Amino acid sequence: MLRNENEIACYLDYDYIFSGVGTSASLLLLELHRRNLLSNLKILFIDPDDKTRNDKTFCFWAHEDESIHKALSEIITYSWNTIEIDHSDKRSIDPFKYHHVSSLDLYSKVQELINHYNWTRVIAPVDLVSSDDLGPFLTVDGKQIRARKIFDSRTPKFEEAATNEVHLFQSFVGWEIETSNQIENKEAVRLMDFNVEQSNSTQFMYLLPFSKNRFLVEFTRFGSKMIEETEACQLLEKYIGNDFGEYKILSTERGCIPMSNCKIANAHHENVILLGARNYRIKPSTGYAFKNMYNHALEIAESIEKNNIKTIKAEKKKTSFSKSRFAFYDALLLLILKEKPEAGKKIFSELFKKANTFKVLEFLDEKSKITDEIALFSKLPWGPFLWALYLKVSKSISFRPLILFLFSILLSMLGRESMLQSVVGYGFLLVGLITVGIPHGAVDHLIEIGKWESRKVPIFIVKYLALAALMGICWYFLADGALVIFLLYSAWHFGQADGELWKLNRPTSLLWGGFLLVYILGTHTVETNVILKSIGATEFAFSLPYWIVFPWLIWSLIYQKSAFTITILWLTVATQLPLLLAFGLYFIGQHSVTSWKHISSALNQSNRSIWLHSLPFQLGAWLILALFIFLWPTAGNYDFGALNKFGVFFIFISCISFPHVITMNMLYGAKTKGN
Repeated sequence: MLRNENEIACYLDYDYIFSGVGTSASLLLLELHRRNLLSNLKILFIDPDDKTRNDKTFCFWAHEDESIHKALSEIITYSWNTIEIDHSDKRSIDPFKYHHVSSLDLYSKVQELINHYNWTRVIAPVDLVSSDDLGPFLTVDGKQIRARKIFDSRTPKFEEAATNEVHLFQSFVGWEIETSNQIENKEAVRLMDFNVEQSNSTQFMYLLPFSKNRFLVEFTRFGSKMIEETEACQLLEKYIGNDFGEYKILSTERGCIPMSNCKIANAHHENVILLGARNYRIKPSTGYAFKNMYNHALEIAESIEKNNIKTIKAEKKKTSFSKSRFAFYDALLLLILKEKPEAGKKIFSELFKKANTFKVLEFLDEKSKITDEIALFSKLPWGPFLWALYLKVSKSISFRPLILFLFSILLSMLGRESMLQSVVGYGFLLVGLITVGIPHGAVDHLIEIGKWESRKVPIFIVKYLALAALMGICWYFLADGALVIFLLYSAWHFGQADGELWKLNRPTSLLWGGFLLVYILGTHTVETNVILKSIGATEFAFSLPYWIVFPWLIWSLIYQKSAFTITILWLTVATQLPLLLAFGLYFIGQHSVTSWKHISSALNQSNRSIWLHSLPFQLGAWLILALFIFLWPTAGNYDFGALNKFGVFFIFISCISFPHVITMNMLYGAKTKGN
């Protein structure tokens, strides 16, 4: 149970703990000090690095009356009012200036504060940051240390890229050099010089002139692979030799910034405030972070100053990048940089060359107006962005439900049970069964065994057929019991696949899977009962109205699950279609395709490879169907004359899907455990 404040205070070691003393933590400390919010506080700093060397170069653009310029004016070492693109095009950035801050100067300011307030500093990695009923704590070398608030700026761990997410690297190697030749214009920052090899990435040189013969020259790559230092050094040598002749290296820096819109694997705890990259403060498409981190420091300091605990606690709710229009722009550019990296050079070059530089910098600061953004986009090459837009839309989780929604409307307009509806609808189902419906259940051997092994496959086949036969025996002797079993494991299976797709918890997934089956069957009671009667099962005694699905619609809107919302809409339209078409649209268009994607992701193989591996078992499945049609006995509760083709198909699907459900449950279980 949570103790009272006085009792909790007995367990506290510090008021604040900073887990990580990098850029974001340093900026926050300076702002808290400026507002006189650190007096009489006991603070601990923990970082595996002692921060006694100049390991980074911080740059940002700002005009003189911006708060960031005023707050950091003491440690701004250089400023420029002109930028240069591709070694030739010089542009004024007035009223902005491009400012340089040495990381060592920033760290030194923090060390001054530590010395002034007599705080504690530990050079060690943090093992864990967490919380319990006493509040937040962290562990170092197995020792637990508590504080009222912990500021966590450790290096983030990104989750695996989901659909339409991209994870790239901005890797760089830089040299501060002294040269024999002088630069023509020491007032111009060479922001992006693309006159270097691109190597299936977007690569450029970045140059900061500190004097007429002292510069920082940095090679930068935007790409899926980080630049090797040996390769970067060779390109730096060639570039510097061509431009400046003989030189001497004064210092070096290297690093990597994530360019990612993937979710970060954060555990969110009350009074643990995430900073920096861990709090999504790096702009995905450019890697810019310094001003974002400073602005975040302002927000936190203002909240502490106002003692607004609610605002500080709200930080734990930040679980992803923003969903603003700028995040959408970032997503398109990331897709281009990943899939068409050769286009990056042209996009960035034309962005700065053809557009007003001040407007470009405002846009990168995410402070531009939409009219200015339209003007900027009009000057860029449209092809890569239109292609990225198509890719993003087609890969969107909502794209397939939208297509199914439109297809359901089309089938409805063709007339119920009309010839044209039958040709189009059942033609779709036949193609779907061949391409993905049967194949998605014909690769269970790969899921269970991992690969084709001639000794293991026969055992797998025998076990698989035995489970299918067991279900067939249930149908033969006890149709009602078989029906209940089929509905239960189908509800589990459908709910499991959809739940994984829409990120639903297990109870919600199961509830959805059960409702879905009952909804499709219950809105087609007459047709359902014809099939149930033909296979000797108890008929449905009720009929469901189409609008009974609307509570799910409201739920999906509240939780902003757009794909779920559209799925419910097309299922509503499908109630006006024949039963087999309604169920087939879901089974092929929703369930089979979704499961196929999960299988493909788990096996890490191409669709073509998986489909080819499924061929022997596909043929086996069709053979079993043929045996069902021609050999299903007339004994027992069955009258073969009354057993229509839909009934046979229904029993076939239930038998062959039984072992498949077990195998897929293994796959989803392994995924949940991270295996």
